[in-house]
Amino acid sequence: MFAETGETALSKRRRKRKMRRFIICESAALVVLLPLVILGLSHHPNNVALVWIMNICTIASAVAAALLPIFFFAFTPTLPELER
Repeated sequence: MFAETGETALSKRRRKRKMRRFIICESAALVVLLPLVILGLSHHPNNVALVWIMNICTIASAVAAALLPIFFFAFTPTLPELER
């Protein structure tokens, strides 16, 4: 009985840690994405190089924000509970 509670407690801690890392990474991607989108829609710089850099960074952060859930939850397997 003690081993089962230890296993489930460890499993819950892993899931909680994984969720925290996911939220931190997703927040970082959104912190980069939102200002770039707002800046791109509200201000049109005359410098072509700056426009290219803003566009590339916006697209890269949008792709990162879209792929992060896949990397965190689809590619990392969840191990089954041990039964004794």
